[in-house]
Amino acid sequence: MHNAAQTAKRAAPWVLFVVLLAGLAAVRGLAANYDIGYEIMNGDFQNYNPVRHLLAGQAPYRDFTVYLGAGELYSVGGLLLVLGNSFGRSIFASNFCTWLYFELLVTAVCLVVLGTARAARAAAAVLCSVCFLYVQGAALPFAGQVNTLLGYAAANGNSARMMRSAALTLAVLLILAGLRYWQSHPHSRLVRPAWLVPLAAGALVPWSNDMGGAMYVAVALAYGMFLIRLYRTDLRQIALATLRYILVSVVGLGVSVTLISWGHPLAWLQQTRGTGSFQTWYFGTTLSDRVCSFADLRWPPEILFCLAAALFFAVGIFRCRSHRSAVLAGAGFALTFGMMLWNVLYAVVSASNNGPAGGAAALMAVLVPAVLLRALLEGVRRLPASGRRLCRRAVPPLCAVAACAVLAVGVSEQVSIRIGGHGEGRTYLPELGGWIGDQAEKLATEQQIAAGRRVFGTYCSALEAMTGQLQPTGTDYIIHALGDRQRLAYLQTFQAGDFDLVITPSVKVAPPERWSRNANWWFYRELYRYWAPIGTTYACGGMHLFWERTGTDNDLGQPTTVTVEPRGEGTVAVTVTAEDPSFCGVADVTLHYTLQDTDSLTLPFNRQFLFVTCETENQLCAAAGRDTDQGNFYLPTDRTSYDIPITIADGTGTVLLTAKAGSGNPVVVVGQAVVNATFTDWEYFFE
Repeated sequence: MHNAAQTAKRAAPWVLFVVLLAGLAAVRGLAANYDIGYEIMNGDFQNYNPVRHLLAGQAPYRDFTVYLGAGELYSVGGLLLVLGNSFGRSIFASNFCTWLYFELLVTAVCLVVLGTARAARAAAAVLCSVCFLYVQGAALPFAGQVNTLLGYAAANGNSARMMRSAALTLAVLLILAGLRYWQSHPHSRLVRPAWLVPLAAGALVPWSNDMGGAMYVAVALAYGMFLIRLYRTDLRQIALATLRYILVSVVGLGVSVTLISWGHPLAWLQQTRGTGSFQTWYFGTTLSDRVCSFADLRWPPEILFCLAAALFFAVGIFRCRSHRSAVLAGAGFALTFGMMLWNVLYAVVSASNNGPAGGAAALMAVLVPAVLLRALLEGVRRLPASGRRLCRRAVPPLCAVAACAVLAVGVSEQVSIRIGGHGEGRTYLPELGGWIGDQAEKLATEQQIAAGRRVFGTYCSALEAMTGQLQPTGTDYIIHALGDRQRLAYLQTFQAGDFDLVITPSVKVAPPERWSRNANWWFYRELYRYWAPIGTTYACGGMHLFWERTGTDNDLGQPTTVTVEPRGEGTVAVTVTAEDPSFCGVADVTLHYTLQDTDSLTLPFNRQFLFVTCETENQLCAAAGRDTDQGNFYLPTDRTSYDIPITIADGTGTVLLTAKAGSGNPVVVVGQAVVNATFTDWEYFFE
């Protein structure tokens, strides 16, 4: 009985702490789903669509694409399993998880910097509350600068990056918690450091493939440095421990992948390989931001800060007097180096400087005040014994009271907002589980068009959720059909399916659809050949185009000629000229091409890219007062032929092929360009 009472007494502060964190996260979720309006090509349905497949009983990776990683899928899916499955609740769940994982990052940082659970708990409660006030819009000092740093924590965002970054946070917290348990239960084999660390690191890799990789490397380096501290010059022991780490982490990865894929690890591997093979060249509409080598990498201040902090913690691993302090230094190294490495790996794999630097920024926003609190704590330790006792007894309860007060204010705001109602202009849609603005009327029109009909959407969103339909290929966004195997399966499912309607975003409301059409011409050439829109964007509800089968081949049969001419500086112009000088449409062209310059790949990690500038499309957009360069795209350099669209206006259409590499001067050589068909260009000459 006495032991139970002691256990309850020790657990009570942690229970209160968890309730506090969950409460703040719930307020953030409620604030986000007050209005569930969405952009038809943004990340809200990117977060929700895979969860719909999961809760419908489909197997991840085998039956549907999991682009953001298992962490987002099972975090949001687990909450919706409890709360109920709807789009509105998914908005709540994704924002709840976003803030909760940020709070866990705060907790991990406080544990590393302050060194004790009691101090870390009190400090984390205060820091989470202060950051909560910032993102809620409180008029606090340096609000602009702090909110910039907290961008990833403030909302789920387009790619759930705060949730993806949690692979690193969870690995550190699991390892620290396991080591703490092992201290009091040294005979437990399950949490022996030699097993615990690699198992945690390996098992959390699939949480998010990009952050999972960065986390694994960061934890491995921290563990390796601790081994050097432990064994010094005993290279045999270090080698054996390293080999064991690799083997155990591979086992952890295998078990984790088997579980999250419901027993289909090969499906996970195939999807991961497909994404990795296309991620480097596929995305993007500009050439200037492309990373061709390490020399092109940008180093934002927050990344440099994390790198400097990682070096500090690395020194601490060897300089700390006790193994316990060295372990905390190792955890600090993993956090800071992992956040930095996440950005670098993303830039290398995706060949883009638009990396997840927001993770490092959030860490910076937490680490700086945590260090200041550590300095304050050192000052308290120099007080007389009576002063230290007073601080030890008074400060944690005061921190808890302050944090609870902040939570109470946040809850009262949400209550008052909802008592006040949603005002005019918003409609509650029970099929989506939330209130929405003028999109309600548009969705009503779409429902009338699609009533009783089977649909195939290239960007599945509200209509599919409202009608209870799942994307037949399992890939809800066509941009996630990455890899030759995945694209072939997507196209074959479309060709063999008995769909009544195809739904694509309208370029009138979603300009990135111009890029999607061109970059995914492997699909759209099939759509243009056998399908046609049933009406304009306005007639279709104002957000999408609805396509029906025409029952015939839509090839217009316009006679054309193709010319290829160099434009200088590695650029080649491909021009399609129609026999009819007034012809407007789009040509389906097969390009046969190569890049010539063996000197371009002489340095490590240097890459070549082949960029397509849609010259005629850009001229049409400029004449209409629309943004240009929305339709530009990339071609793969690991093959010699590819199908592309070339828009023709008043008899001619031109695209520019430009080669870029980290070194050398690659030249595009177009051996042949063949026009396969000509179609009505629904993007430019229909509305």
